[in-house]
Amino acid sequence: MNARKTFGDQLRVIPVILMVFFIGQGIWAQSDSINRPSLGDHYFTPVSYSNLPFTDSYLSTLTGYGQTTDLVHQLGSIGNIDLRGLKGKVAFIDMGFIYQQRVRDWMAAYVSLGFSARLGTELQSILAQGVNTLSNFEIGWHIRLLKRDKYAISTIVQLQNNQASFINVLGFVRDVINDFPEPSITENIPLLSAASGLRFAWGLSELVGFKASTNLAYGESYTRGENGFSFKAGAGIDLDFNPRYSVPVGLLVNYSISSMPDIVYIEGKKAQMGQVKIAYTGASDFNIGIEYSYQKIPLFEQTTPPTVQSIALAVRYYF
Repeated sequence: MNARKTFGDQLRVIPVILMVFFIGQGIWAQSDSINRPSLGDHYFTPVSYSNLPFTDSYLSTLTGYGQTTDLVHQLGSIGNIDLRGLKGKVAFIDMGFIYQQRVRDWMAAYVSLGFSARLGTELQSILAQGVNTLSNFEIGWHIRLLKRDKYAISTIVQLQNNQASFINVLGFVRDVINDFPEPSITENIPLLSAASGLRFAWGLSELVGFKASTNLAYGESYTRGENGFSFKAGAGIDLDFNPRYSVPVGLLVNYSISSMPDIVYIEGKKAQMGQVKIAYTGASDFNIGIEYSYQKIPLFEQTTPPTVQSIALAVRYYF
């Protein structure tokens, strides 16, 4: 039995144990508070890629679409056909769901489901990038370490299971031409990892808040038979205009960097993401907003990470 199989088999038993323990602890009970989380006089707005240190119960959804600018695909040649210099865009589709339930005042359990797809929008970009999809499942504990009037720190411990599927059209054509035995157009890769991280938030005033988070994970990689570390970190400024100016609008600016396999499909690379979110902050029990992202994400057959611009609808309901 190789190291990859041993590592995965040991971890895949744990989610079942955690789910049984969650039910035994009665996690389906309602939280006593339905207010959006706050520190000092500042109410915080959530954003993807940078989590908050609050153990409140909530449901969260995200639906997004993005696209690269025109990319130049240097594909070399197939037989006598020269495929260098072809242009085409790549589309990004993202959907996510998170359920967090407070178990104790200082601890919560959560489950996260996600789906993402990256696919060429023209024939040339389909040849270069294929059609790549990834489904994501996370389960974990969220534990508050410290909370004062204006700042809070928490930690998470989680398991993440990714199922990646790559459709490599160009690779399949090359294998057929080169008489490669048993050519395949698809490749399915399971990726299991364990992660821990920190979340921090600081309510500077009723108008301004600051937050930061980081994750470190160890688990299976896209290179079969190998395990490795990956990371994610982000920080942002959070503005809420409602308490001071009676305008129920929040503005958030966030920066993140990640090498996590659910974002970066190429080993040894990292992605950078800048986000701006405008949200409605007039309700006590939910938050809805639009996230605009400007990203640099590594892609296959590209020497430098191309620019990806995306927009997403994010909704979170506290209960």
